[in-house]
Amino acid sequence: MGFTAGLRALGIAALAAASFATVAAPSAAAASPSTSASTAATRVVLIAEAQRGKRYAFGAAGPSAFDCSGLVLYAYRRAGVASKLGGGHSGYGMLTWARAHHRFSRTNPQVGDVVIYGGGAHVGIYIGHGDVISALNPSQGIRVTGLHALRNAVTGYVHTQLGQASPQPIRAAAAVQIRTVARTVLTRYFVNLRAGASTATRVLAIVRPGVRLRVVATAVTSGKRWDKVAYGRHTYWVRADLVRAG
Repeated sequence: MGFTAGLRALGIAALAAASFATVAAPSAAAASPSTSASTAATRVVLIAEAQRGKRYAFGAAGPSAFDCSGLVLYAYRRAGVASKLGGGHSGYGMLTWARAHHRFSRTNPQVGDVVIYGGGAHVGIYIGHGDVISALNPSQGIRVTGLHALRNAVTGYVHTQLGQASPQPIRAAAAVQIRTVARTVLTRYFVNLRAGASTATRVLAIVRPGVRLRVVATAVTSGKRWDKVAYGRHTYWVRADLVRAG
């Protein structure tokens, strides 16, 4: 199949999926991103929400019209985090990329993640509070809907890890400069692994006692030392008094 024909086929599939949407009347105000969302995730959501009411056009990626994957790409590019999402201008491509890079799951969407519908036939951006924004079809344009308001079922989520693109900043008055280190530690208890060096930041994972973590940096916030640790494929922050030398 040639490139043009392939694009046309993908567009027909995406339009068919979105045209089955059953959209409730929009609320007076769009759902706003969670206050615990990273700065990067908030930028993506606010940029996407600023496009509400604009028209749908197959193959369009802004600024006056969009198709579903075009809206996602536009928001990510304008937010400066295009490198966090692969797959090109295609919902199927985004899904394939996410699976290949272990960024896809069927649970736990975070603000700024990409929602995949119908195996890639339609995509949107999760904006928090159970809502998603997407370019639906020519008659509805760009709308905020409930996560499960479309007739096409949710396939899952592309976890773009925007919290790692812009982690919660550490206030200079309360923290020393982050220092790079290299050592390993073991968890003393069940501990929270967080997005930033503060108990005010989002808990991203919980690990049991005795888990080995690789420390890559340290910081001090409000008199408490925090370790930045590598666990699995990601990095997190953990309070230093909750781990011991390993």
